[in-house]
Amino acid sequence: MEQTVLASSAATPPGTAGDLRRLYREAEARAARLRLLVEAGRRLAGAQGPALDGAAAGAAQAAAFLMGYARGRVVRSGDALDPTDCVTLALLPPGSAGGPVGTLALADRLGPSDGSDAEDRAAVDVLLQLIAGALAARDREERLAGLLAELFSAQERERAHVARELHDGVAQVATAALRRAELAEASGEPADIARAAELMRTTVTELRRVIAGMRPTALDDLGLAAAIERLAADLGDEGYEVGLSLELVSPLPLPLEAGLFRVAQEALNNVRMHAGGPCRVDVALWRPADRAEVALSVRDAGRGFAPDMGGDHGREHLGLAFMRERVAALGGTLRVDAAPGAGVRVMATVPAA
Repeated sequence: MEQTVLASSAATPPGTAGDLRRLYREAEARAARLRLLVEAGRRLAGAQGPALDGAAAGAAQAAAFLMGYARGRVVRSGDALDPTDCVTLALLPPGSAGGPVGTLALADRLGPSDGSDAEDRAAVDVLLQLIAGALAARDREERLAGLLAELFSAQERERAHVARELHDGVAQVATAALRRAELAEASGEPADIARAAELMRTTVTELRRVIAGMRPTALDDLGLAAAIERLAADLGDEGYEVGLSLELVSPLPLPLEAGLFRVAQEALNNVRMHAGGPCRVDVALWRPADRAEVALSVRDAGRGFAPDMGGDHGREHLGLAFMRERVAALGGTLRVDAAPGAGVRVMATVPAA
């Protein structure tokens, strides 16, 4: 009787060994998926520059195998898909409110597997997020590098502009004042003393002009419309016929006001330098009724230029490039309409917030 019980308990019930083998295979598959995800994440996190493309390609190929396809590749946003691609999956960075950074394209079905296994699909979803996150991070770094380069370039241009202003204005007048003061000291003539004093006053005026150009007090004290009105008044004092239409009422964020002021300042400086003498100039600032934008327009009736020529020896083109950079930094657009003998119109449109 005892032997019968032992023999019965030693016998394996039908299906138990198969279940154990199945569980073992599933555990091995889970471990393989985990190793794949860890390795893909490590490679993507450690890759930089062009090496990231290789790491992303490897992760895409792994995702293809899990989905039952022989080939998988990353297609960046804007690139064309291949006609042989069978399945496309969006590459969305985790926690991103923006759109996809690209697409995972799968091709060449391997067999009956269709990627419907829940654990395989979950692993693919993680791979998609790893690839998308790495590509999005690189895109952000490239954009940041570009912005820093633009910032440094703008800083150097501002320094060069101030240096020119000081050299061509203040330095020249100060040198003349010094020489006149030395002459007055030697001669003692009242006329020489008076001339030296006049040059000193001119030096102070030039310094104030440069300082006002760097940061106009009217912009801080009265706002954008009043500061542009001051610029237009200065142009009118030089013989230009200036028309103003300033419909902006509510104040704007300070960076937006400063940027638009610089665009207006540069546009009016271009009129001085390239319009060919005093002419009609119309300056307008308004908020379009149907859009959350601010628009600035400066139109002159001067000699104009051919759009493909860029003005006198390219100098006007540099001024336009400066304005384009300013407007682009504000998230807006700059439109320039010009023709020989028909003047120039510069129009900047930027988001109001």
